[in-house]
Amino acid sequence: MADIVETAARKVFDRYDIDGDGQVTAEEYQKVVAELEGSEITESQAQELIDSLDTNGDRKMSFEEFWAAMNG
Repeated sequence: MADIVETAARKVFDRYDIDGDGQVTAEEYQKVVAELEGSEITESQAQELIDSLDTNGDRKMSFEEFWAAMNG
């Protein structure tokens, strides 16, 4: 069951990781929110969310950071 949940989480993460580099930036997050939700957020709002999940201080969100937040 956990593998299924992690696979689903990976698919969600990959949707936000537009360039496929394994990191979600504020710009990528902002673009996907606009596309999926039809709502606009500022880049600073997107960065604030990324920063809240970023544990290594690189101002990007890795899958590991995303997964940890989902399981926190």
